[in-house]
Amino acid sequence: MKTTVEISLYKLQEENSVDNYKVIVKEFLNKINNKNLEIETNGLSSIIYGDYSDIIKLLNNEVKDFLEKYRTVFVLKISRGTLKYGR
Repeated sequence: MKTTVEISLYKLQEENSVDNYKVIVKEFLNKINNKNLEIETNGLSSIIYGDYSDIIKLLNNEVKDFLEKYRTVFVLKISRGTLKYGR
């Protein structure tokens, strides 16, 4: 089933932390870069288009890794079909 997922990543501030938010977001985007999926990124979120199983498998691995590595919050919206603005 074709699916569209909108995902936002928020890095929470930790005491004595000097983590750079932009570096962490770019690291996540590099991790989810996948030839079988189309990914669009804007200033607020990233949108992933592709097969539901492929997207969920990818996010299951990468989101878990980031939750263990960083103090982060992910916000996801999942919809059936390929939902693109103006189409």
